[in-house]
Amino acid sequence: MIAITEELMNKFDGLACRLSPENLCCDCEISRAEVNQRHTQIKREWKVLEKKAGRKVSENEVLNWQIKKYR
Repeated sequence: MIAITEELMNKFDGLACRLSPENLCCDCEISRAEVNQRHTQIKREWKVLEKKAGRKVSENEVLNWQIKKYR
């Protein structure tokens, strides 16, 4: 597995936070169409980061990185 820099992982972490349900839907204050647009945009940004990383990165990998980082 290719190691990812901390800088890139921090960017994945930011995107993962934006994908959380409460952030994605702004606590249900935006329409379903807006939620879908936001989700699509975040996933596009995720794919750009994966290209920089040289491999696929799962949300679980990011979560595990967060757990290790804050222990």
